[in-house]
Amino acid sequence: KNIFFDTQDNKLANEWNISPAPTGSIAFLFNVGIVIFNKDKKVWIGKRSDINTTDSWQMPQGGIDKDEDPMQAAIREVYEETGIRSIKNIFVLNKWIKYDLPSKISKNKWNGKFKGQIQKWYLFYFYGTDTEINLNLSKKPEFLKWRWSDIEYIENNVTKFKKDSYKEVFQNFNKEIKNYY
Repeated sequence: KNIFFDTQDNKLANEWNISPAPTGSIAFLFNVGIVIFNKDKKVWIGKRSDINTTDSWQMPQGGIDKDEDPMQAAIREVYEETGIRSIKNIFVLNKWIKYDLPSKISKNKWNGKFKGQIQKWYLFYFYGTDTEINLNLSKKPEFLKWRWSDIEYIENNVTKFKKDSYKEVFQNFNKEIKNYY
């Protein structure tokens, strides 16, 4: 279902101006990451349902389906993971940000085909009410609970291997969040 980029499938990687993985190397899985902020300039995060540690908070993210562009994937993932539909796109990061999974995770996830993820990041403004949020749209929800948080809390409570990518995302989105309305 998801578009998996490897050394044999470089058409979309070239279209999106991404360098393909060198022959014989393990590729990255392309997906989208989403920052959703509200009128109070707080950012939506969810506590993952499959990880039971203090650093299991993250923002919505997910795969890009075949015949879907990254913006469509971002909107779909927001709805599937959070139930949110009342969003407005504010900004798109004009580059892809990657992170490596720890080797013990990457060997088990995706049959070891990918060493990490490379993400296109979107910034959405949430103009709805909190009653719209529903984590139970899926038979296997991504998140157990959610909250609106400041950026510092998120950077301190995200899993270690995502910290650098989150910091880079917020360096790019912070001004847009602060200056909105």
